[in-house]
Amino acid sequence: MRVPFLALLLALLAGPGLAEQRLGLVPPSDGTSLRPPMRTYGIPEFHPPRTQYRRSQVVYKLPDGLRGIATRDRRLSDLCRRGAFVQRIDGFYWARAADRRYGVAFGNGTNLLDAQSQRAPGKVYFFEDQDSRCSVYIADQRSVSGLYIGP
Repeated sequence: MRVPFLALLLALLAGPGLAEQRLGLVPPSDGTSLRPPMRTYGIPEFHPPRTQYRRSQVVYKLPDGLRGIATRDRRLSDLCRRGAFVQRIDGFYWARAADRRYGVAFGNGTNLLDAQSQRAPGKVYFFEDQDSRCSVYIADQRSVSGLYIGP
């Protein structure tokens, strides 16, 4: 009875780590443990999405606004309010007038989302307030070519 007590006492005096291993409280560190090895999972590296910046471009300079150049189209304005005839990127192409800016889309489909195929080639569409108050004005591309300033 004295021998196990003496072995325990010597194990405790040898160091707390050794005593815990001898008593079976901590698994041995030599790989003979029945526990699976502790796995560490690294945090995946975050890569933000690439953002492409595009500068808006003035394509028309309208000294008198749209007066005498373009006419308001009621049907296209209704479609614009519902989101069926809108600019692909709002304000990417725009026309500068003395009092305001107008978004621009072209009849060949440039900068235009046209769900019901209402566009006509050779036309320029001017958008005012592309939201629930949207108004679309149509002009013939040949009649506004003298006002084109390009990118």
